[in-house]
Amino acid sequence: MPVKRSLQNPNPVKHQATDLLSGVDFQASRDVSSDDDDHVGTVPVQAAIIPSLYLSAASPSTTEIPSCGMPRAHGGDSEASMPQSSAEIQSRGLPHAHNGGIVAPMSPATNRDRFLQGFLPARTCCNLDLCRAPAGSKFSLTAVCIAVFPASTNPARRYIQLADITGTVGITVWNDNVNKFSTESVGTLVALGKVAISSHHGKKQLTMTRDSVVEIVDDPTHNVFEWWQQLLGQRARECGCVQDVADNSIISVVGVCGHVTVENKMVQGIQKTLTTAHLVDASGRVDIKSWNHEPHFFQQYVDRPVIFKRVRVTSFAGTKMCEMLDGSGSIIETEFPGKISLAKFWNA
Repeated sequence: MPVKRSLQNPNPVKHQATDLLSGVDFQASRDVSSDDDDHVGTVPVQAAIIPSLYLSAASPSTTEIPSCGMPRAHGGDSEASMPQSSAEIQSRGLPHAHNGGIVAPMSPATNRDRFLQGFLPARTCCNLDLCRAPAGSKFSLTAVCIAVFPASTNPARRYIQLADITGTVGITVWNDNVNKFSTESVGTLVALGKVAISSHHGKKQLTMTRDSVVEIVDDPTHNVFEWWQQLLGQRARECGCVQDVADNSIISVVGVCGHVTVENKMVQGIQKTLTTAHLVDASGRVDIKSWNHEPHFFQQYVDRPVIFKRVRVTSFAGTKMCEMLDGSGSIIETEFPGKISLAKFWNA
């Protein structure tokens, strides 16, 4: 009856890897024998086992070597796939120690960095529901201006709306900051510093404080401004699909401008003209409204396939509609793929 052999260590690879990652430096090795008792050789644990563990974690496709049970990546033998020196380990991006061993990566932060980080203002986004800070906390915000409302006096103030990839938010600017904004400010990058979060009827909003800073930033490489420019290249939605879009989303809509209507409304004691372009296609219809575009601006697009780029989705009495942005915020184009099919639909 053959003699039953037992392993001295239930899992030597696991225990030695744990010791190395915890900073224990040893030069242990073990003899690995195959089932036919042929001696394979001595494998250094520190130089072979741990790099193979890093490589197997980085590569999702690994195989088992029957003779020693060590994982290796496809496309080469185990020795070729293992870094044998600290220079090679560093070239592969693996953490290493000065003595050639591999250790867990350390945090680059120092006590000085942690101390100075406490003086940096926290940053937030336009969707204040994602911010869990309590009311009164001060933040910095960089976003694109999408709407500028008329200024008021005694005291001088103006309400503006900002947007980024997370949503939209409004804020009232005061005194000298009022003159920084106009209808031409739509589409520009605005940086707010030391603005506070307040709560009104359970809804979070931004409020300026005495030390708040408002600046118009000219940075075409900013990620928020790049997002704003990429909105011009997004896929346009059909008229019927607008009903499924959330309010305050900025989208593009395509269809045939079938009709234009004009209404006179009183807004804060001032008579203003509301112009509406009625878009239609095979999926349905949607209204695109504007307070600052003259009726003749839309008349040139009647009975023509058009695409409205960067319009804001809103709703009234349960009906979805779109609003034109001022200045160069919204763009209308008549040349686009698919306009021939829309023309055939309109004339059918």
